Amino acid sequence: MRNEVKEIMHRLYRATKKSLRNIAPKEMKLLKYLLNITDPEERFSALASAFSPGDEHEAKDQNATYTTPKELHKWIKIMLDAYHLNREDTDMREARQMSQPVVIQRLFILKETIEEEYLERGIKTEDETKSEES
Repeated sequence: MRNEVKEIMHRLYRATKKSLRNIAPKEMKLLKYLLNITDPEERFSALASAFSPGDEHEAKDQNATYTTPKELHKWIKIMLDAYHLNREDTDMREARQMSQPVVIQRLFILKETIEEEYLERGIKTEDETKSEES
């Protein structure tokens, strides 16, 4: 009887864990993927391809995850804020799992890259458009 209860509880645990993984925001899945890439050039290339379709309706690969630079930047900031606010006692499970120094360093690099390469470019083009209209 005890072994049967243990087996049922284990199956429930695995099913719940799988279900929670499936409802995670797509940006978190993409962020975990990017952070697991060790080669900086390969990570930069994967970052560029993550933003490539621009609109979810134009997705080139149906299995790939795409997002906007602004959304990914928002999730990186959330992760870094959770890390800085409370390194051990945060409620965000993802922040606890990503508290290794290498991962935090990669998060900072991704944040700076997005700000310099994607967000700054977007601001400049908006400013140029406004100045041309005037």
